[in-house]
Amino acid sequence: MRLSLVEFLEQGAATSRQIQAATGMSQAAVSRQLRKMGRNVVVTRSGRTPKYIMTKDAFGGNDKLPLASVDAHGNTVLVAHVRPLVTGGFYVEPLPGMPALLLGAGGDGVFDDLPFFLRDLCPQGFLGNLIAMEMNAQFSEFPADPRRWATDHIGRYLISNGDDLPGNLKFGEQALLRVRRKPEPVDDLEYPNIAKRVLSGDFSGTYAGGLQPKFAAFSKRSMSHVIVKFSPSGDNEISRRWRDIIITEYHALEAMLRVDISAAEARLFEVEGRLFLEAKRFDRSGEYGRMSMLSLASIDAEFARLGSDWQHIVKYLLGKGLITEEDALDVERMWCFGRLINNTDMHLGNLSFAMHGNVLRLLPAYDMCSMGFAPKSGGEVRPYSFQPNHPKRILISDHAYAAVFNAAMDFWDSVANDDRISDEFRRFLSIGNTVNLME
Repeated sequence: MRLSLVEFLEQGAATSRQIQAATGMSQAAVSRQLRKMGRNVVVTRSGRTPKYIMTKDAFGGNDKLPLASVDAHGNTVLVAHVRPLVTGGFYVEPLPGMPALLLGAGGDGVFDDLPFFLRDLCPQGFLGNLIAMEMNAQFSEFPADPRRWATDHIGRYLISNGDDLPGNLKFGEQALLRVRRKPEPVDDLEYPNIAKRVLSGDFSGTYAGGLQPKFAAFSKRSMSHVIVKFSPSGDNEISRRWRDIIITEYHALEAMLRVDISAAEARLFEVEGRLFLEAKRFDRSGEYGRMSMLSLASIDAEFARLGSDWQHIVKYLLGKGLITEEDALDVERMWCFGRLINNTDMHLGNLSFAMHGNVLRLLPAYDMCSMGFAPKSGGEVRPYSFQPNHPKRILISDHAYAAVFNAAMDFWDSVANDDRISDEFRRFLSIGNTVNLME
């Protein structure tokens, strides 16, 4: 039994010859029918032979969803259309100026699921959980846990909220039509009230990843976009421990900068009994400008598929020519520093890169702190304990590692001399636990 062209293409991608064999039509007839289908068919090439795939409407919109990029000056440029396919996948239809990396590992723009750069924008972490709970309250079909969101949930959220996402991409027609809003500068003294609103779930600012309580703001002091972490209120075991962790993050960033390891610019201050760690966003420039940002998690899922640690993934990316040797070495320096300061949270979402043409460039370190001391998920606060070892290295030289080691020792000295740490932490540091490293 012969199938019609539409019936056959509903099953998936096909070449002209495959269509001819399934439908019994001649090459000329197939060409005419494909032309009649117009925008309902996209043409892809993974070699010399083109393939034809039918599109479909998705996310409550149409089959041609705009993808735009915002430059450092705030100018928005349409760079591609994301085309949902009947196969359940997506095709990124490039326009002039689109970074080639957005075409994915195959280089043809065809993805089996949501393109990696959009999946990276799904709500996640502390504020992502708040967003998911809010979406669940309004639309019961949205799971309250963003980790359970399917492709349709992510897509529907992004096209409704695609104008102020991490990085420099805008997604969906609504994002392009919305009037650009001037950021409202926020004074340091307003941070405690924002923190209270965030903890109560009453906050509509830009989300950011990571499980520690935080919010995004436009700092009146620096007139720049910032991410602000904050400690719990009160003076109990949990709040003291989180204060200590935030203090370690500040000193970690400072120690890395002193040895020329790129790290986020941050400042630490106290208002109304809370510590606030304010870090400048490196995916924003001025009031309206934006910069590219992709997590190593999304990069690995598309280009390496190793699911391992920072070191092995960047070594693979280096071998593929996707990153520079300089950046690969810097990643290992960050990794070794983190291991030496008891950072047990160096997951793939805690390292990011920017797109520069056909390569990825490393962005400054962030979320670098002594997370090994953090309270457990059930609230248990264990006594301070840390027995460091020299981390394994696969890229950097002994000389480069020595500088990282010295930076870690500098970090521990700075933390020990900070008057804001808890008495328990001070006692732990005073007996030299952190300097008993293997020689």
